[in-house]
Amino acid sequence: MAGRGPVPKDPSERHNPRSKPVHEWKVAPGRGWQHGEIPAPPPRLTKAARETWDIWFNAWFAAHWTPEDVPGLRQVIRLWDQVERGEFQRASELRLAMDTYGITPKGQQDRRWKRPDDAPEVEAPKPASRRRSAYGHLRAVSD
Repeated sequence: MAGRGPVPKDPSERHNPRSKPVHEWKVAPGRGWQHGEIPAPPPRLTKAARETWDIWFNAWFAAHWTPEDVPGLRQVIRLWDQVERGEFQRASELRLAMDTYGITPKGQQDRRWKRPDDAPEVEAPKPASRRRSAYGHLRAVSD
């Protein structure tokens, strides 16, 4: 699938000192929305969508957004809400829109946005219990 693969190397780690990188990674200038109060979400959203709106605008990548991005972000949250409700089955438009605004890791990589050093990493939840394998009792033996 296009756009997948390892994260590009940091431009400061170049081996050739004379080569200047074409595009530098940009660290977010802060955390969250940088233009006053967080804009109100569109009306008639589910509680989950309103919470997601707040999460997005308080996340580190929102520091890159400008007031001109808000109308497009309103459309993204509407799509997100439709997918969440199950009304909209094909989520490719949502995925593309989230990539466009740097909400997904792929979108952040495409824009060369770098997470600030003080931003916490989100850890994957650990499974509550481990399922025993049907083959866990077997051991390798030599010939």
